[in-house]
This record gives sequence, C-alpha cells and structure tokens, in this order.
Amino acid sequence: MKIVIKVGTQAILSNDGTVLESTMQTLVEQIAFLQKEGHQIILVSSGAVGSGRKVARELLGKEYGSSTGEKQVLASLGQHELMHVYSNMFKNYGILASQLLLTKQEFHTRQHYLNISRLLKEILQQKNIIPIINENDSVAIEELMFTDNDELAGLIASQINADKLIILTSVKGVYNGNPNLPESKLISIINPVIDGWPEVSTSKTSQGRGGMITKLGIARKMSELGITTHICSVHEKNIIHEIMNEKNIGTTILPTKKKSNLKRWIAFSDSKQSSVIFVNSCLLEIIKENKRVISLLPIGIEKVQGEFKKGDLVEIYSPNGDKIGVGIARYHSEKLKEYLGQKGKPEFIHYDQLHFNIGK
Repeated sequence: MKIVIKVGTQAILSNDGTVLESTMQTLVEQIAFLQKEGHQIILVSSGAVGSGRKVARELLGKEYGSSTGEKQVLASLGQHELMHVYSNMFKNYGILASQLLLTKQEFHTRQHYLNISRLLKEILQQKNIIPIINENDSVAIEELMFTDNDELAGLIASQINADKLIILTSVKGVYNGNPNLPESKLISIINPVIDGWPEVSTSKTSQGRGGMITKLGIARKMSELGITTHICSVHEKNIIHEIMNEKNIGTTILPTKKKSNLKRWIAFSDSKQSSVIFVNSCLLEIIKENKRVISLLPIGIEKVQGEFKKGDLVEIYSPNGDKIGVGIARYHSEKLKEYLGQKGKPEFIHYDQLHFNIGK
C-alpha cells in the first residue's frame, strides 16, 4: 500500500519550538514498522520554521518576526535541525532519511512534475530509505507558497497514486463546529456521495498556515482522485497502526472515483495561470449538466486572454468570469483566436486533458 503521512508543526513541536521527542519517536517507530511490512511510505513534515525559532533564540539570542524574509532565515536554520532528529531516530531501525525540499513552482510544468515523480518512484523502491518532504521555505516566494504542507502532501499523494493520505494534527479530526466548544461533535466518516461536505471551523493552530478548512479542501480533492484521507490526532496511541487496522478513529474521508495520472496532475495544477479562455453560455450549461463526456471545441469558446503554446496549461472561465476548470492546450493561442466560434475546427482541449471544478 502507498501511504503519504503528513505531520504538522504543532504536532511535533511545542510552542517554543522544542521537539516533542516522544511523539516523534512513536511516529518514527510506526512508520518503520509499516515499511518493514512492505508498505511504501512518504513522510511530509512541517516544523522547519518553528525549529529555527528555537535555535535562533537559544544560540543567537534573537527573536525573529513573521515576514517572508525572516521566515526564510528561520527555515534555513531549522530544517537541518529537524532532519537531524528524524535521521537519528530512523537509523535506529536501519532506515536512512532522504530529504526533498520542494516549491510550488516545481509542480507547474509537466516535466518538473514527472522529474519529481521519477525520483519518488526510485526512492520508494528502496526498502531502507524513507523520503521526508517539506516545502523549501528558505527560497519559496510568498505568492508561490503552498497554503501549507497539507497542500504539498495532497500533491504528493496524487502524484504517487497513494491509497491513503494520513494527516496528523493536534486535534482529533473534523468537527461539526469549533472543536474547542463542548457542543461540537467529531465527524467519524465523511462519505461525499451520501453525506456531502460539512461546514467546519475556520480556526487554525498558532504555528500553522492552514487550518481544518484547508485540510478538508485537500481531502475533497483526494476523494475525487480516489484516495482515502484520514485526519486525526498524532497524540492518539498507535494512531497509524489503528488506521491501518481500520479502527474507527479520527475522521475518515472516503473516495468517490479514480482519475488518470494526467488528470491528477491537471486537477492539482490549479495555481493562477496567465493563459485564459472564456466559454460561451451554451457550453457552460452543458458543462454544468455533467451528463456527458465532452472536449472543448472552438465553437464553444468566445474569448482568449494571454498567449500560450501547445502543451501549456490554460484556465477555463465562464462568461461572467468565474473559474470553472483547467486543461492542456492542443494548439497555440493564435490558432485558437482564428478558430473562435467556428464549427468543424479541431478540438482545443481533449477530455483526457481537461478538469472541471464547477460547484467545488
């Protein structure tokens, strides 16, 4: 089984940046056991900036703020400290820790995406190596940062076609209200086909960038890609073993359907593109009906914005400017402008290279 495990900053570090060694040790022990059992595991771990704050405070006597530049410095100080802890712990089980630091920009092109995929495939074939992934906070620019490592973990899970994404946090799971309020109840299972999607609290941990809304948003994408997501507390005893033994713990979000490798990449490559097309109202209604498989033809496109080449990602907008999807262009923008609104012209985006997100 292919499993991506994501652990948040507040789950492995105290508020002052001190490593919660017993928590990390238990996490490492469970991962090592699964790997010895033949499962392929990827760990996505936050904590570089928090770890860097502790190092800077203790050794430099300096308190850094929260500007992008200051967090970049902290990440550069804390990342290797964090990896040092992981490395030593995994060595006790005969496993080497492999570090991958990634930025969102590296997922924007198909070639970079495939390069990362190839590397992960090679590492996962090694039984005594655990890949540990984090955002490269020391070089990532603000407009190209992941929302948080939940998003990065989702990308990785999508990329390797994982069976499970396990998001370990400091709360027990998804609640139907603010988890700090006594009247809020834990939602054990979310079956999108039957139950739809619940409203959740907008609160977040003090050191994290995301929150439960982000986690549930990633779980939603995972569900649509055929991947089961578990959101639960890292502090539950033997939490990973319990999940693998199908115990009812935390919140489980069930999958709805599978998509191809290319569809998975397109679905997650939804960052802002400069190349945009606008469909007409007739085509929009057909898309909304979702009753048939369609490709995008020039007859249903009324406007082109920006320039693009064959193979580029192009965003798809409704006539009133709402983003409804993304796809891969089969020819360049000038040719599409020449074909706009005409019958009998070649398809611009094939169904297999098209992803809609209406109503999501």
